[in-house]
Amino acid sequence: TTRKAAADADREASLLAAADAYAGGSGAGHDVTGPVGSCTGGDVASFPNGHIPLALLCPVWGAAGKYLRADAEYAFDRMSHAYAKVFGTPICVTDAYRSYEDQVRVAIERPGFAAKPGTSNHGWGTATDLCGGIQSFGTPTHQWMLANAPLFGWFHPSWAEPTGSLPEPWHWEFGG
Repeated sequence: TTRKAAADADREASLLAAADAYAGGSGAGHDVTGPVGSCTGGDVASFPNGHIPLALLCPVWGAAGKYLRADAEYAFDRMSHAYAKVFGTPICVTDAYRSYEDQVRVAIERPGFAAKPGTSNHGWGTATDLCGGIQSFGTPTHQWMLANAPLFGWFHPSWAEPTGSLPEPWHWEFGG
């Protein structure tokens, strides 16, 4: 079932990429547009969602094995350092860049919670799932994020708010 779902979603992603190329698109809107730090990453615009090589992404400070697009990581790094000054530790990250295969796995494991594979902002390296208290509405760490994340280009999407269509206190996105 997992392999069939992955194959079906992969075919759909290929068709969408072909349609985008035919229409003159290039994946624009998902390339690095903001400042980057010491990790400059690479040109990610030509890769489909979830198919960005890790070598073109940047490791997240304080979150081993987690990666983000260069500008998103630079902003997240600055935000996490500010957070650490208040709470004593970097922001706890359970998920960041999510490969297409991981998107398929998450969609199967958590039906109704995950974006359709190939459409997740995690697949662009511009979304995180957070922990350390941030994953619960109303905690001091979640309140800090609500107040401070926009200063660094990060936000909690309206659909993920307590009154949103899919409340997810842990999910945060980079908007630049």
